Amino acid sequence: MPFIGFGHKDQIVPKKDIGIFYYQNTLLDSPESGSWKCIHSCALFVTAVHCTYTFPNYKRTTFGDSIDVASMKLLKEIYEQSVDKNVISSPLGVLILLALYASGSEGKTRDEIMALLGSTDYEQFPGSYSQLSERFASMDPNYLILANKVLVSDKYTLDEGFLNTAKTYKSEVDNINFNDRKMAADVINNWSSKKTKGLIDQPVSESDIDPAAAIALLNVIFFQGHWHVPFNASKTKEQDFNVDRSTIVKKPMMHLRQSLYYREDKEMGVKMIDLPYKESKFRMVVVLPNEVDGLPDVLDKAAEKGLLENIFRMHPTTGSVILDMPKFETRTKINLNDVLSKVGVTGIFKNASSGIVKELGVMVSKALQEAYVKVDEEGATAGAFTGVVATPLSSWSRPPPSIPFKVDRPFLYVILNDDIVLFAGTYTH
Repeated sequence: MPFIGFGHKDQIVPKKDIGIFYYQNTLLDSPESGSWKCIHSCALFVTAVHCTYTFPNYKRTTFGDSIDVASMKLLKEIYEQSVDKNVISSPLGVLILLALYASGSEGKTRDEIMALLGSTDYEQFPGSYSQLSERFASMDPNYLILANKVLVSDKYTLDEGFLNTAKTYKSEVDNINFNDRKMAADVINNWSSKKTKGLIDQPVSESDIDPAAAIALLNVIFFQGHWHVPFNASKTKEQDFNVDRSTIVKKPMMHLRQSLYYREDKEMGVKMIDLPYKESKFRMVVVLPNEVDGLPDVLDKAAEKGLLENIFRMHPTTGSVILDMPKFETRTKINLNDVLSKVGVTGIFKNASSGIVKELGVMVSKALQEAYVKVDEEGATAGAFTGVVATPLSSWSRPPPSIPFKVDRPFLYVILNDDIVLFAGTYTH
């Protein structure tokens, strides 16, 4: 079973993602069944020279916390298993598909999925990801597209309960002939290209198609955001970037002087800033290790407790942040079989799930993802924040000291909507 995902497009941090799962036919000879769900897929506080702009009222939820921790676990394993340490992923796409798959599974397989999703009781859980799918699917497609699709072999029939669940996830449902590998690949690629506006147009090849597949679950998340306060391209300059303690390279560094949400955390060993997008409640959070070689340790700690605790403790600086940050573009193709096994989800690859198609049990044979992100200076003209509160500064007062934030070493970043992590990545060279 293959799964594939992407992220990308346009302006400062466009992203998109597509996920696909294929399920191989298996006899119902296993007492356990599994379920799979996958999800793929930012903010900024600005202080002008004479006024202060307030952030949207971000809301932190238990559901957001569970996505946060699961996302960091997945990112840590993807980073460790990737040869190129510049990685981008859409953990949400993986989690959505896992949640959907869990609806047709039971026993240990479902328990493993639920453990990653951060819940012990499936009966209390099903609405969370379906409601999230509905919420994101209703947003303006000019900046966010989240779409799910179920392709079932023309040899089989979807279980009625699974079909009803898929519909609550706003999933399209179609039949397909997996024996015609070229046609099946074309169907998937055309769907991905349409949903991602041509940015991810070849997520699968014929060799990715399993003729014995009974079903494929697909997910696409696409985000194109515009900085609330864009960088001035004329101020982008080549500067030193420390790949490690002995290697320095030149990178085009964007420059911004602005009041931002900021936090230092000595326990995690990081500094953090919050960069908002013009699109409501979207933001990028940059997590900069204090040490040049500190990223692996930061990922370990993030995988244990997530990032939201620190994100929701960020506060606006009284003075300006002097930000220097590299432009970058990253595309990552990920084999998720090993990644999921490392985070405790193994049953989907070994045990038959009987609640997905009527005729027989199925299991995942392959899980893949492709994601893309681009970060540069571009963006809409800066505009007023909704609910702006302006606080004039006295012309007689001494301006508060500035805070340097030079992103000149390997770092971690996430893109969120409110408290939901859509994309997570690392940049190292």
